[in-house]
Amino acid sequence: MEILNKTVYRPPPPAPAGAVEKRSCPRFPFSPAVEATDIQADTRILGRLSDISRNGCYVDTISPFTKDAAVMLTITKDGHSFKTQAKVVYSKVGMGMGLLFTTAAPEQLRVLGSWLAELAGEKVAALDSPIPSPQLEAVNGADQEMRKILADLIALLNVKSILNDAEGMALLRRLSK
Repeated sequence: MEILNKTVYRPPPPAPAGAVEKRSCPRFPFSPAVEATDIQADTRILGRLSDISRNGCYVDTISPFTKDAAVMLTITKDGHSFKTQAKVVYSKVGMGMGLLFTTAAPEQLRVLGSWLAELAGEKVAALDSPIPSPQLEAVNGADQEMRKILADLIALLNVKSILNDAEGMALLRRLSK
């Protein structure tokens, strides 16, 4: 008597009830031009974004940088640019890479905030309108450095979901005054 080994199909278990999206910020479809430079490899790519959030973005590219690469990123839309340092959090050859924004100056975060507000359907002031604060050039070097450190800290607290987007933007607005 021969016994056959039978494989019984079992469907995968259902997702846990109340499974929640892990992202702390909403993503928006967004496809402006982007320039990314791998800081260590000194390699530059030009491409397009596919989406963006407060914390990062996805760049469509056939030749993405490797995971954990430090990147200098410039996103340009309608004559305005958002410049930031970022880190590659995942990379798919032939597809693209997910980037986490790590460091951006307050005036750069103002540009990003304006774009995100517009993508969310909110009415926003024109980016060309004056910033309601003293000229950044008039701020002495020590004060400017302290503001950069605080802006980096606020961005880090937002990335770690200790501050939500509204709290982070409110603090950055106060910091830029």
